[in-house]
Amino acid sequence: MRKLLVLILLALIAAKAAAVVALGPVPIERDAAQYWKMSTYVMGGDWLIFAEPVAYRVPVYPWFLAIVRALAGPYSLPVIVGLQTGMMVMSLLLAGFIATRITRLPSALVWTLLVALPITSAFSFSAALLTESLFIFLLMLHLCTVLHYDDRPTGWRATLLGLTFGLTLLTRPIILLLWVVYIPLFPWLQRRRRNRVGKNVPQPGLIGGLGHAALAAVTVCALVAPWVLRNKAVFDEYFLTEFVGRNLWVVTFQDGSGAGLEFETTEASEELERRLNAVASTDDWRLTWTVSNALVQSGLRDDNVDRLMRRVAMESIDTNREIFGKKAARRIINFWRAAATELPPQGSKGSYRRQFIWKYDIPVIEKIIDYRLSQSVWLNTVVTGLIVAAGLILLFNSPSRPYAFWILLVLAYFSVVTGIFEIPAYRYRIVVEPIAAGLAGAAIAVLISRRRKPATVVPSN
Repeated sequence: MRKLLVLILLALIAAKAAAVVALGPVPIERDAAQYWKMSTYVMGGDWLIFAEPVAYRVPVYPWFLAIVRALAGPYSLPVIVGLQTGMMVMSLLLAGFIATRITRLPSALVWTLLVALPITSAFSFSAALLTESLFIFLLMLHLCTVLHYDDRPTGWRATLLGLTFGLTLLTRPIILLLWVVYIPLFPWLQRRRRNRVGKNVPQPGLIGGLGHAALAAVTVCALVAPWVLRNKAVFDEYFLTEFVGRNLWVVTFQDGSGAGLEFETTEASEELERRLNAVASTDDWRLTWTVSNALVQSGLRDDNVDRLMRRVAMESIDTNREIFGKKAARRIINFWRAAATELPPQGSKGSYRRQFIWKYDIPVIEKIIDYRLSQSVWLNTVVTGLIVAAGLILLFNSPSRPYAFWILLVLAYFSVVTGIFEIPAYRYRIVVEPIAAGLAGAAIAVLISRRRKPATVVPSN
């Protein structure tokens, strides 16, 4: 019966996802156009994309596009959208597997899929040539390999953990420091394993655990090394990406959710203003890409553009730490509350690079998207409260306690990093939707399992 329910829920989620992307693909413009161009270079044999000397991209998504384009030709767009839609559905299934693993309750998979059933807006991003779908899938796969390693800590499983981390990192560098939240997890789990009586659970010990960590780290380094060496060849510096400056610019100088600060009078700010005055109007100096493009036009190398923007932003932050700190705290909270007011423009006019396109009118789906609940800040706040409650339930449940602590740290990591460096938007929150669904599904399974336990009968004297 449970397997049938899982199949039915998966079919419903897949059908809804297919209906959303049936509304049409998103034009290949802006970020999507750059990814398309980078994949064109890859198809021409330029695997490390030397022809596009930007410091703020990583290569896995262009590689993915290039592979599909090489195989599918003019039908690449529907194939890419189909694969990305499948990745989003699979991400929810992986969330259910995680929920089942951390609770040891098979019903957690059903509850996770049931909780995920209303998710609609996120599938709009599957219709766009953007990294969201691939990144979310790889992230969920990586979290599964963490639990896979915990089940039986071996060198091969540690290597697999490093492999999934490296691939995810090369899709979006935001996870660069995610490994920090694992530090308290593995020692905690190892102590619990030692306390198990009569179970033959492998114990790597301190030396073995450090060896496994080294294997995972070496795997990650081996994966990212070609891209770091590419950046050394292009920019004469060893780095993975340079994008912090552009991120800081928007949260430092933009009004509203940003701190709305002004330039400090420093050598760096004077150089920046001089370059802006030489090539463009300074009226839009608070806009990240206006400034970035103007600095590139002024002759500054892309990586140095980001460093100059970071230096100017940091100088303003240092002088106004309290203002910036308060705004950052608000953004961290609003990461969860931000309304999904803007979704990718599916089926709109634009450039599709001579690809096969489609557009089907499905009134029911259009209405669901038009009246999506995620547009409400108040409802998003309620959902956030429910996520916190689910985490607390799992924390108070002894078998799931370390895993709940770990998952809550993962959620906190994304909200804090995004809140510090980005203006809150729904497209950043969809990254954690499958994780949150798994957390809620696990909590529901735990509550129901407790209610079903028979009451203990106390014998009378």
